[in-house]
Amino acid sequence: MGRHQGRQARRRGDRELSASSGAHRARTDGDWSASHTRTERRPGAQGARIDCGLEAMMKRILAATDFSASAQLAVDRAGQLARAWGARLDLLHVPAQGRWPQGGGLLDRYLPGGNLTSLDDAHLRLSTLAAALARRFRVKAEAHVIPGHPGDEITAFAAAREADLIVSGVRGEGATRAGAIGGTALKVLWQALRPVLLVRTPVETAYRRVLFATDLSERARDAAVRTAALWPKAGLSLVHAFQAEHEPLLLLSGIRPAALREYRAECAAQAAEALDAFRASVQGDGRRRIAEYLVPAHPVPAVLKACTELRAELVVIGRHGGPHWQERLLGSVAQNLVQQLKADTLLFP
Repeated sequence: MGRHQGRQARRRGDRELSASSGAHRARTDGDWSASHTRTERRPGAQGARIDCGLEAMMKRILAATDFSASAQLAVDRAGQLARAWGARLDLLHVPAQGRWPQGGGLLDRYLPGGNLTSLDDAHLRLSTLAAALARRFRVKAEAHVIPGHPGDEITAFAAAREADLIVSGVRGEGATRAGAIGGTALKVLWQALRPVLLVRTPVETAYRRVLFATDLSERARDAAVRTAALWPKAGLSLVHAFQAEHEPLLLLSGIRPAALREYRAECAAQAAEALDAFRASVQGDGRRRIAEYLVPAHPVPAVLKACTELRAELVVIGRHGGPHWQERLLGSVAQNLVQQLKADTLLFP
């Protein structure tokens, strides 16, 4: 983009920002660039369902539990979502049987029936949990106990049952560090080729404030459309972090400060235009109110700050925006975010 085009884009953005009623004014202290919200409201649109053929996409939910407090949060949220979406709900408990062989057959030698008693207990606890969900959320949950390695069994069960969503707590019963993501949750994130919801907070209501972190890729657009369809009544915000790509090279070349400022402004204008187009593609017919936040920073601190300032209850991110061969990788940005976020986190594959 040339200088003349860059100035035109900035002037156009200024006019849009000043003309937009109820526009959000972003921070201008260097952390946030100007961002705004454009809405088109129609009578009765507040509670309308988004007609994009995706309202029933979450037909089966799998909630994994080890009976820890963290897992209970996940089970409760799964119950709330199953009720809201009319989805079928599976509860899965995987006793970590991988430890038993190291005991030299200890259970078989000293307990009649080996570990069958513990499995019966697990079935009873899981059935009790399902009954509690039925009373609280009026949903029917199927209980399953499958001995094995938790991460492997959860992902295999989800694939076999064709679950549309896996819901998990962030740490297990033996976690020693508060806030740390447990090994099972990380393994599920790594292996599962389906959306995974990590639950950190108690269920009070349906999600009211949803933050979608986007790299503006086509995969991100598809995930954003699904997010908008799944939570049609929630306030939805898009956050996009950008950096002036060639700034380090220009600094090494001794660029003048005025020219550097102009280059940064042109990059910001380009990013704003791209984010506008992304929002429009997600918004569809214009009934949905969607806020935009453009942040000149690295994605991780940008998303963390946006989550805090917007008081987001759910943050939605993609694992990776790269090529097909990378789709099984949990990208570095996603890894950092799932470790540091305090809100519930939904990861799309």
